[in-house]
Amino acid sequence: MSIQMNRREFLKRCRYVSVLVFGSTIFTNEIAEGFTKLSEAERPQVIFIQSQCCTGCSISATYGNESDFIDFVTNIIRLQVHPNISFAQGVDYMSLINEVADSGPFYLVCEGSIPAVMKEACVFNEEPMYDYMHKLMNKAAAIISSGTCACYGGIPASNQNVTGAIAIDEYMKRTGVKKPMIKIPGCPIQPDRLMGTVAYIVATGKLPELVDGKPKRYFGELIHDQCGRYQAFNQGHYTKDYAKDKLKCLLKNGCRGPVVHSDCPTRRWNGKVNVCIESNTPCIGCIHDDFPFNSPLYLSEASFDDISWSEMKKKMEK
Repeated sequence: MSIQMNRREFLKRCRYVSVLVFGSTIFTNEIAEGFTKLSEAERPQVIFIQSQCCTGCSISATYGNESDFIDFVTNIIRLQVHPNISFAQGVDYMSLINEVADSGPFYLVCEGSIPAVMKEACVFNEEPMYDYMHKLMNKAAAIISSGTCACYGGIPASNQNVTGAIAIDEYMKRTGVKKPMIKIPGCPIQPDRLMGTVAYIVATGKLPELVDGKPKRYFGELIHDQCGRYQAFNQGHYTKDYAKDKLKCLLKNGCRGPVVHSDCPTRRWNGKVNVCIESNTPCIGCIHDDFPFNSPLYLSEASFDDISWSEMKKKMEK
């Protein structure tokens, strides 16, 4: 059953995608033109695949902004294969992946890092993921690394990891895969960033502007510079008592906002309801390429006593 929408509703959706990706309606017409062309052909196919991960990024995408995700998979893309929500299992699941991969262009969304040393730590269809993944990647039109584990190795690649977990881009280098690749880090991801990026590629036929492999619109500015508590930081008002100091700067409680590039303070989470710092929780830097760091997630106030700003930021990046 197809659902018809009038021009006003169609342009409203295009404005939404423009705001989702760019924070402005300036690209509404360009996106509308792209979707008009898209309507003449089939919507692009998307395959999700998971390696060493906790599935948290998929849970965030499907439940974080649930109504938007449903609209995304029913009107913008054809979500053909997803390990968490596909009805097919076992042999049927593998057959579905092969059918989609062989039927034409598709986008591959990868969650999780890939074990390069202990290859048997992640087995897919009785084959190590390390040996299988490049076959699927070579057939994809573009690859999206979804979540910090896929982008940088994340928790599976943290200190004393024995599996030799590596990020998707490193895996592509080692196996000779040469495909366009975009990073959407986060532990877990913010769903708007994944949906917005894919929607933009679908509508315009090109990649968004990137910085260090990430969409600049989402990851161009420091959390610290956009923080709602920036005024408190400037005035030297720091949180000492979480129960009482609910508007003061969390820097000396271990907040890593000064070294993390993300639009979390303005994009927010769960339908723009909240964000970590407004919940009186220091940023743990889950988008940073060194997450989860070698030092404790929450640095103590003593770590910052009588040191310069540059030295403070170096501590946060360890």
